[in-house]
Amino acid sequence: MKSLCLILDELNTPSAQRDQWFLWCAAQMAHAMIGAVLAGGLLFVLAPGWAFATATLGYAMAKEVPDFCRAPSWATARDCVQDALFVAGGAALVVAIAEGLALLFIGAVVAAAIGLGWGAALRLKGAGDVR
Repeated sequence: MKSLCLILDELNTPSAQRDQWFLWCAAQMAHAMIGAVLAGGLLFVLAPGWAFATATLGYAMAKEVPDFCRAPSWATARDCVQDALFVAGGAALVVAIAEGLALLFIGAVVAAAIGLGWGAALRLKGAGDVR
């Protein structure tokens, strides 16, 4: 039970991993996986477009808005938007696979690769100056 409390405390602490490019990339891929799992589960009860929208907006409202309210600043806002975009990317991948939409799938993969590369490069270049 104590481990669960520690995990929940960590999840409720917003962090942009400004100095650690690898942790930032891992966190963003985890956000994409969250989007994929949410949308994949919702596909059992909703149409693909609704599953995507519900997963993306539901995550943003349940997790990122409260994170921003806990620590309102431009840095937190950027972190929340980045997290929500990667959740949307993961949801888009699952919807693309479920619907056989090759262009959406390729677009989501390319967008994720560009986002990860850009974020990692900023963290490597500035080593803490990503603000």
